[in-house]
Amino acid sequence: MKVHSCIHPLPCTPSTGILVSGGRTEAKLAANTRKLYSLTLNSSNYAPFHYKDLKFSRSSSMDFSRMAIGSNVSEDTDDMFDDLLRTHGKVVYKRNDQKPASEEIDDDAESLSFAMAVAKVASDVKAGDIKVLFVKPLVYWTRFFIIATAFSRPQIDAIGTRVRDMAEEQYGRVASGDSKPNSWTLLDFGDVVVHLFLPPQREYYNLEEFYGNAASIELPFENQQQLRGPTGY
Repeated sequence: MKVHSCIHPLPCTPSTGILVSGGRTEAKLAANTRKLYSLTLNSSNYAPFHYKDLKFSRSSSMDFSRMAIGSNVSEDTDDMFDDLLRTHGKVVYKRNDQKPASEEIDDDAESLSFAMAVAKVASDVKAGDIKVLFVKPLVYWTRFFIIATAFSRPQIDAIGTRVRDMAEEQYGRVASGDSKPNSWTLLDFGDVVVHLFLPPQREYYNLEEFYGNAASIELPFENQQQLRGPTGY
């Protein structure tokens, strides 16, 4: 098994993809051209249609000073990181059990359909700035990230409850992860991982920048790109 090389001020787990190592903070992103599935939305059907070359370039110097020790991060988030480290350890490994390409394409399409359904539920509960990212070419433990902002813990709880109910009733899926709303709440469905943030934590951890090479999937519903205030939460 091959050690996944990723150094970042957050723990490296199957949900975050981030590794703690000696206090250093740099992201080792590939500099060469990669092949990955390019996904398109066709009416209500989601399917990969061709391979597309994407340039993976190292980011210009990323400002990690805002992540320095002493920054204003909630204690429950720190406790969550400690629990993840105890559960998963500090190093993750690359999987070797690759499926045939045809099976991978089918699995990608199924995962995308579920990810879009989750994103729609989050939108219905008034989440802001929803992103669906295809992270499979960058990590081995999942296919899609859903990142969304809520504006209070009750709203995070409402989004999480609605997502869990929809997933179980319509897809027979049960999420692992946080059972109570935190400022950064994870719902891990295996191939789809949902990240629900309060605004300060969304800005602070900035997963979109860390996974900046992931393809962003266009949403088939209206999505408020700027952070919007809560309605009824």
